[in-house]
Amino acid sequence: MADELWREEREFWLGGVAETARKIDPACVMVFANTGILDRSGVIAALQSVPRWQEITMTDRATVETDEVCLLAYRATLRRAGADAFRALCTTTWIRRAGDWRIIQHQQTPL
Repeated sequence: MADELWREEREFWLGGVAETARKIDPACVMVFANTGILDRSGVIAALQSVPRWQEITMTDRATVETDEVCLLAYRATLRRAGADAFRALCTTTWIRRAGDWRIIQHQQTPL
């Protein structure tokens, strides 16, 4: 299960807005240093106003999982065209809803 969610996590960063929105649970809360605490609609609006990432490296990975919840923690290095690399410590909590995995929490601490 964790391998599948690490692939989903990668796509969360690199995929299109519609695909990313599909992964976000209606009850989701995300925390960002620059924009603060956002609910699902705030996250989707923010994603529509910035270019998507082109490359991600996830290191120092840690996973905690149960049958219905999986927490991923990692150090991310991201790149997009014409910009400096972005580095952060991240956590994402995935929850199983009707057999599908959805993001219920995501947090970034810039480095």
